[in-house]
Amino acid sequence: MARGRSPVQQEIIRAARRQRAARLYNARKERWRFRWRRIRRAFLALAVFLIAAIGTGIFMDGLSDTTWLLTMLLGFIVFVVLSIYPATPRPRADQLSGVELAELAGSTELWLEARRRALPNAAIDAIDMIGVRLEQLAPQLATLNESGPAAREVRKLLAEHLPGLVDSYSRIPPALRNKEHAGSTPSEQLVDGLCVIADEIEAMSHDLSRNDLDALATRNRFLETKYIDQG
Repeated sequence: MARGRSPVQQEIIRAARRQRAARLYNARKERWRFRWRRIRRAFLALAVFLIAAIGTGIFMDGLSDTTWLLTMLLGFIVFVVLSIYPATPRPRADQLSGVELAELAGSTELWLEARRRALPNAAIDAIDMIGVRLEQLAPQLATLNESGPAAREVRKLLAEHLPGLVDSYSRIPPALRNKEHAGSTPSEQLVDGLCVIADEIEAMSHDLSRNDLDALATRNRFLETKYIDQG
């Protein structure tokens, strides 16, 4: 049976709907930010390559026209490769596992938004809640170690469990989605699963912030001791 939401959660959901366009814009902007980072890296590599080629030409008292042509062609190939690799995947379920960690929250939100129309109306609240949690998680992923255990858990949840849940529901014939099976309907099971994932994203975000929260609390106690207790 789908779980109810507390008044606080309902207010979060209403705010999420009001901010939906802004959240999707931010998610797309985040993905473009990383595209521009690759392009800047490609320009830098091309500049270094050309400077090296010019330096070699000066050292060797000039290069032949063929050598310059091959050098320019190789420089162009290097630029193209670095400007598109690693590629920013389109928000498709089978490509989420290849997204850079810093882009994962935004790509997941865009993918889930694209599936919104295919999911039941009862799942809309859970989808909006996941969107809020992903926006909260996104800046934390930008500073997370790609190879750490926390990163692996985030990837497993966003790139495996969430798409797996949605895809499993989508494969069920529409005529069977509201028929009870194993104590509840597939639609209710989907909503319950999405709610669990939203709560798990929130828990992960809190865990990632634990050190910062502890540091802030320690700093606050220090300030109170230094400036209030001695006042």
